Amino acid sequence: AGRGELLIIMAATSICKSHFLVQLGANAMRAGRNVLHYTFELTEVAVGLRYDANFTKISATDIPDHRKEVDEFYDKNDLGRLVIKEYPTGSATVQTLRNHIEKLALKNFIPSLVIVDYADIMKSSRAFGEMRHELKQIYEDLRGLAQELNVPIWSASQLNREGAGAEFAGNEQMAESYGKAWVADFLMSLSRKPEEKENGTGKFYISKNRNGKDGCIFAHDEG
Repeated sequence: AGRGELLIIMAATSICKSHFLVQLGANAMRAGRNVLHYTFELTEVAVGLRYDANFTKISATDIPDHRKEVDEFYDKNDLGRLVIKEYPTGSATVQTLRNHIEKLALKNFIPSLVIVDYADIMKSSRAFGEMRHELKQIYEDLRGLAQELNVPIWSASQLNREGAGAEFAGNEQMAESYGKAWVADFLMSLSRKPEEKENGTGKFYISKNRNGKDGCIFAHDEG
């Protein structure tokens, strides 16, 4: 499912978008799939710690003190391979990613899932007078890459001010450009009111699904 598609998780600032993407990658690895994770804000080490924490259930801040347990976990479990690649914010275009993927193929690494954290802070392949046009171009290029590779590409996007306070945020609440929503194949928002964030809960809302059902709401529980 999702092969050749661009799939987006939308949420307000500090609502676990990056953690959600790590969860997707970790689940794919548990299924024996190879995961390629691009990061433009966090370091490769920080993302790696999040994967370690996800697998071992040890807090990311405590991982350095539990390297033996972490190493034993990887020795005992048959997982897919993971490559994490960091680029500075605003420096990588989709062509940058394509070149990197081609180099990985020469080393016999073929991803089953590509994670881009996150598309809104990539560099457009073309310069436009307005940011919204550049963002739409980035999304179009990413969707084209997903089709070329025939794998799902997951990324994240910020919600605008209206969406950040909404019970269920839809396509029109994507920050900066509605054109991004038009390009993406699948859009899902994560909404968390203060009391839900405190309780480790929230709500997912599927606002667009080009090849399936949308308008669905799911409860989220971190436990």
